[in-house]
Amino acid sequence: MKGFTLFVFFLAFSAAAFAQFPLGANKDNISQFFDQNVQYASFQDFRTKEGNEAVCYTKTSVLGDYTFYFDHEGACCTYTETYDKRQLNDIIWRMDRRFCRVADREWRDEDNTFRVTLNLRPRKGANFVSITYTLTEPHPVINSGTLAIN
Repeated sequence: MKGFTLFVFFLAFSAAAFAQFPLGANKDNISQFFDQNVQYASFQDFRTKEGNEAVCYTKTSVLGDYTFYFDHEGACCTYTETYDKRQLNDIIWRMDRRFCRVADREWRDEDNTFRVTLNLRPRKGANFVSITYTLTEPHPVINSGTLAIN
C-alpha cells in the first residue's frame, strides 16, 4: 500500500509538470516523450473535423488516454486526458492545489499561459471524466504611448 501511495504522489507531481510540456510542442517531441517515458497500450493518428492533426495514446483499453491536437503550424494547442469518474474528487483536489481556480470547473496557471477545463460528461453515459489543457490566446499588443479617451 505504501508503494501505491508513493506512486500516486509522484504521478500527481509528474502530471503537473507534464501539463506544461506538450502545449506548444510538435508531434515528434510528444511522440519521443511517450516512447521514452510512458507505457501505453495503443496509439492512434487521425485528423479532426477541421482538418488538423491529432494523436491519441491510450494506456488501457477503456481509460487513461492522452489526446493531443495540433494547429496548422504543427504545434500542440490543446490536449485532453481522461480519468475514471471515481477519481473525480482527487482530480479536483490536485487541480485546486496546482492551478488557480477561476470557475466551477476551470483553472488557469499562474502565468495565464493555459487554462484547464474539467468536463464531467464528455459523452452521454460515459464512465469517465476528461481534463482539457488549452493554450490561452495571446492578448493583442497595445501601444503604450496611446491614451484612451472616453
